[in-house]
Amino acid sequence: MIFSKLLPVISIALATTVTPVSAGIHDFNPANAVPTPTRTKAAVGQGECITTRDQSKICYVKTSSRDFSIAINDVDYPNATEVAHIDCSTGRWRAFGDLPKETLELYLKNFCPTFG
Repeated sequence: MIFSKLLPVISIALATTVTPVSAGIHDFNPANAVPTPTRTKAAVGQGECITTRDQSKICYVKTSSRDFSIAINDVDYPNATEVAHIDCSTGRWRAFGDLPKETLELYLKNFCPTFG
């Protein structure tokens, strides 16, 4: 599976320690990632990494027509990289890592409308 080969690279890229600042997940604005003439929604096997205004990072790869694997490194939790899977046909997700559920929900509630 492509994601299993990319996970170590994504994890290392996201594990960079960033000095926490007062801004946080609330700076994640899905409108900044809406497809434009030069950006289209991902096809299966494609993905990208995005840095938010507060320097948090989210990387994803589309694993099927409705599923995504996602890696999140929130600047407010610099030593906690989260890996998540979301099914955009249902909105259900599962995650592994140390981010609080409330923080994950802020990232994932708008993920499918934005990227799916």
